[in-house]
Amino acid sequence: MKKKMFHLIIVFFVAGLYGSTAFAFDPLGPPTAGFTGVGQTSVALEYSWSKMDLDMDGIPNLDLLSDTIENFEFNKIYTNLGLGSSDGSELFLRLGVADADPDKSDNSDNVAGYLGKSDQSFLLGGGVKFTLYKREIVKWGLLAQMSWANYDFDDRSYSIAGHNVALSTDIEIFEVQFAVGPAVNVRDNIAIYGGPFLHFLNGKAEQNGTIDGTSSEIDTDLKQDAILGAYVGIKLDITSHSDFNVEFQTTDAGYAVGGKMRYRF
Repeated sequence: MKKKMFHLIIVFFVAGLYGSTAFAFDPLGPPTAGFTGVGQTSVALEYSWSKMDLDMDGIPNLDLLSDTIENFEFNKIYTNLGLGSSDGSELFLRLGVADADPDKSDNSDNVAGYLGKSDQSFLLGGGVKFTLYKREIVKWGLLAQMSWANYDFDDRSYSIAGHNVALSTDIEIFEVQFAVGPAVNVRDNIAIYGGPFLHFLNGKAEQNGTIDGTSSEIDTDLKQDAILGAYVGIKLDITSHSDFNVEFQTTDAGYAVGGKMRYRF
């Protein structure tokens, strides 16, 4: 129990360094640990597609007030490396790539509608899971995870709010999620899992270029449009060492689907 509390404190401490950080819907998976002992490892391939609304600060240089970016789409592919740190707990590290694509038709009144699709971005993340309670077919667990990505958008020239703009955009996003819930074995090799989660976002957009022919630098903050969400998923044990899961996440501001194929050593 002391080791579990220590790992949880570390996760909350790191998350606290960024304040209310994150957003872009990383896969959660079962909230319970996927190992039964120390030294067990796993490697997995994960994918997540999400679409959400983000709150954006105003841009005085363009006479734009605080606004909402609607239907910001993210694609993420990860390699997930897992480690059983003790009986009932699991640590994992994520490395991958991601891209972002704001919906142009829904954002014609803000700069997000003119960004286009980002280049592929490096993605880094990780987290911890704990099995808090277990019986024959039901286990309850707690999950905490975070991720970081930096999205680069190419130079774009456009006219907005009466200004002629030529800007490149760089968006940095931190994400933190906390989830709790059960995993229920409905058959020997099939489990249903899910529950509520908290989802935070803290991002910064940096834009460089010209506005009406004058060199300009613009910094704007991004944050989540909703915090509380829920998710549900199904996990299938393919062999004694491999499994697959797929899930759906939703908040008032967005939704996501994701999945993972894992092999345990």
